[in-house]
This record gives sequence, C-alpha cells and structure tokens, in this order.
Amino acid sequence: METTLLEIKNLNISFNVSKNIVNTVDNFSLTLKEKETIGIVGESGSGKTISMLGLTRLLPKQAFVDKGSILFKGRDISNISNKEFYQKISGKKISMIFQEPMTALNPVYTIGRQLISTYLFHNDVSRNSAYNRAIEFLDKVQLTNVKERMAQYPHQLSGGQRQRVMIAMALINSPELLIADEPTTALDVTVQKEIVGLIQKLIENLGMAMIFISHDLGLVSKTCEDIIVMEKGLILESGKAKDVLTRPKENYTKNLLKCLWSLDVDHKKINEYRTLLLDVKDISKSYQLPGSILKPKKVINAVRNVSFEIFKGETLAIVGESGSGKSTVAKIINGLTKMDSGDVLLEGKKIDSYSPLERALRIQPVFQDPYSTLNPNHTIGFIVRRPLLLNTSLSYDEIETKVAKTLDLVGLSKNFINRFPSQLSGGQRQRVAIARAIILEPKILICDEPTSSLDVTIQSQILDLLNELKARLKITIVLISHNISVVKFLSDRVLVMNNGEILESGNTLNIINKPKNNYTKKLMSAIFTVKKKV
Repeated sequence: METTLLEIKNLNISFNVSKNIVNTVDNFSLTLKEKETIGIVGESGSGKTISMLGLTRLLPKQAFVDKGSILFKGRDISNISNKEFYQKISGKKISMIFQEPMTALNPVYTIGRQLISTYLFHNDVSRNSAYNRAIEFLDKVQLTNVKERMAQYPHQLSGGQRQRVMIAMALINSPELLIADEPTTALDVTVQKEIVGLIQKLIENLGMAMIFISHDLGLVSKTCEDIIVMEKGLILESGKAKDVLTRPKENYTKNLLKCLWSLDVDHKKINEYRTLLLDVKDISKSYQLPGSILKPKKVINAVRNVSFEIFKGETLAIVGESGSGKSTVAKIINGLTKMDSGDVLLEGKKIDSYSPLERALRIQPVFQDPYSTLNPNHTIGFIVRRPLLLNTSLSYDEIETKVAKTLDLVGLSKNFINRFPSQLSGGQRQRVAIARAIILEPKILICDEPTSSLDVTIQSQILDLLNELKARLKITIVLISHNISVVKFLSDRVLVMNNGEILESGNTLNIINKPKNNYTKKLMSAIFTVKKKV
C-alpha cells in the first residue's frame, strides 16, 4: 500500500505590498502519495506556482507563509531551519523544474560544472564520481554527445536541450518528489511532447511522485492522475483528472474547458480569395556564424528558395518548429531582414521600392511577447498614439479620437490611456500591441506567436479579437505559429516549413486532418487536447 509522501494543510501565503498585507493563497491543502502525479491548473495569478514556491521556500522577498503546515513523509518541515531545509530537503528530496531554463541555469558556468556542483552539494563523493553521475543523467534525459555538452554553456543549447539539462539537474540526486512548473510552455509542440514523455518515463523508472503545474488542460489530462483547479488563490475543485475534466462542477473549470474546446472546432474556411496581395518569389536568406583559427565559419541557410502567395482578406499560417525559417520569412516580408536573393512583391511592386512610411502603412507586426516590445516608461496612450505621430499629419484632436476608437476596437476603455505596461495583464498588453499595429489601418498584419505566452481563456479572447478585426477592417493576416490548435482556429491556408523550406501547403483542414508529409504528421500528432464527455 502506498504511503502519503506530502501533506499540505491550510497553507496561506501573503504579500507585503506597500505595508499592506495581501493574501494570495488561501487555505491551500494537498495530499500526495508516493509515486502519484497531481496536476495544478489555473490561469496566471491563480496561485498555482506561488503555492509550490511556498513549499520549496523560493517565495519572493515580499511574500511569506503566514499559516499552515507542510508534512513531508510525516514530518512537519515548515518549521525546520533554512540550513537543514536546503541541505537535506531542497534539491535532495524535493526538486523543481522551472518554466524557462535560460533564467534558471547560470549563464557563466558550463552545463557540466552546474550538474557536478549540484551533486557534490548533497553527496560526499569525489569529483570524478560526480562527473560520471552528470554524464549518466545527461544520457538519461536523452541528450546527444553528452561529453561535449558538459563543456557547453546554456546559450549554446536549444530550448529543448536546456530543458533536458534542467530535468537532469532536478533528478541527479534522486529526489522523491518532482515539481514541474510549466516545463514546456516555451517549447515547440513536438519538443513539448518529447519532454512530457521523457518526464513521465523518468518518474516512473525512478519511482518518484510529481506535482505538475500548468494552464494547459490538455497537457495535464495526459500527464496526471489527479487534478486541482485553482482561481484567485483558492482551490475550486479537485479529484481524478478524468472526472474533473469530463464532469466539471465549477463554472470556472467549465469555462477553461470551453475555451480549450473552441480551438478544436473544425471551422469552415472560405477559399474565395482571388485578389493577389503579396507574392513571395524564391526568397533565400543565410547567416554566417563566427568561426575561429581552428574552425571555419559556418553558414546557416535559414530560408531556401521559398515561394508562396497571399491573397487579400485571408489568414495564412506558417508553421514549423524553432529554426524552421518561419520567423525569418516574416521578417523579410516585414522589411526587418534583407533577403539574399528572390523578390517580394506587395500589390505588384517590389517591397524594397516602398519607403519605410509606405511599408508601415501597409504591413504591421504583432510580436509574441508584448511586454518586451512595449516601452515600460511610456503610457499606453503614448504607445498607441506614436505610429500616428510618426507617420501622419493628423491634428491632436484627430489623433486622440483615433486612439480612443482603436482601443475600443480591441476591447480597452479610455481608462487605459494613462496606464503603463507593468499595470496591465498579459492579455491586456497583447491587446495594446494589436491596437498599436492596427491604428495605421494596414493591409497585412503579421502575427508572430501572438498567443503563446497566454492562458487558454485569454488566448481564446485574443483569437476571437483577431477574427473580429479581420472581418471588420478587412485585414489580411499572416500567422506564425507552432500551436496547431491556434492555426486550426484562425487560418484559411497553411504552409509547413522545415529547415528553411516549404514541405507542403494547402487548405488548413486538409493539412491538419490529412497531412502528406511525415514531418507534418509529426507536428499534428503532438497536439494535447481534452475531449468532451459524450
């Protein structure tokens, strides 16, 4: 009979904000048996991550646990000293994998040094033994050329490779509990499937329990036996994952599922687009990596002889894994990167023949992470207003009227004009980015992973907004994405790219439901969904 490994009772976590105490997690309780897997789901700010940071003593400085107990193998560890906790519990008995390994790994130390140090801290062994242990676990997480990887730095690895290193580091001391906090959010759909499969295989082989934190219900349904649904610091419902996801009791859970299911609907796509807007002809782009005395310079062919057409009023999706060339194509179309060869014709004229102003009035981008593209020192009003100030001769009153109208179009009131990006949620910031892009009334909107960092409910809102704007403003959309569910919901046609080339193209539903190329089949098989109860 399996015994209880972890029991959290009535945990409260609060923040000290300008001398005011704000409660963020209220009466959080959880019971986890040995070798069991539990998923914690909810939108950003629901308390799922902060509750686990309270368990691992990784809370930010202004946060503190003000009530509750944490029993690990029957012992209350909430009151033990930090010295004992970090030496005997954290990293040894309980380990955590974080969402973005680039910020969790030390950029100035090699992978090998970080793995060896992690093992030596908790074990009285020789450095040679620690080295062999590091090699063993890099091999367990299926990294190639593991001895070479030991000498590499985090920036020299891909996102999927860095996440594998993080998993190796979390498991190198054979913990009894693994906490995985959104471990696949920043990864391609195929890499995501590989990482999830790897984690499941490792915890089974090593006999560990796991707490899996995510806002992706499809992912949790495939990963966890039990599930906890959180909103605003409270547990709304919990139970077997299958029961909660097929027979939810709370409206909040039903809404999460409804938003997820809405992306899985086969929408009828209109294919009556006949007016050619953009003609891409045999474009190529290569990058030269720096070499050394012993190593020659390496050439990366990011895009190779790519051709396609975009018609007025359609949504064309370009899909593929990281490094497939899709974002480079978008940058070439947008004039942000010069092509080595080929032509891009916009309304029959070469894209290079347009002035920056003429191009800005015709093509505008919406980027993946609005927080990094919105100036934190400027108000929302200034950010949305600036394209008009730079590119038009409208009067002050005309500009202010247009700013208010555009904000209203994206679902934001005039009250947002004097706010700063840091005062907005992720979904609100993305709405601002869209408002800034459409205020010049461009003909083409290039959306590069516009919803990848958003919760499923916010994602659904942004996609509905893009569809609405497309219909009202007659905008043509180029969607760059690796999220096939988003592509299915939004696009009319799809181009599938790999290694800088187009492998296949066609009607969205035909590509998704009847892919011809093996690479495309691999992409489609990596989708995690939650099916409705029949």
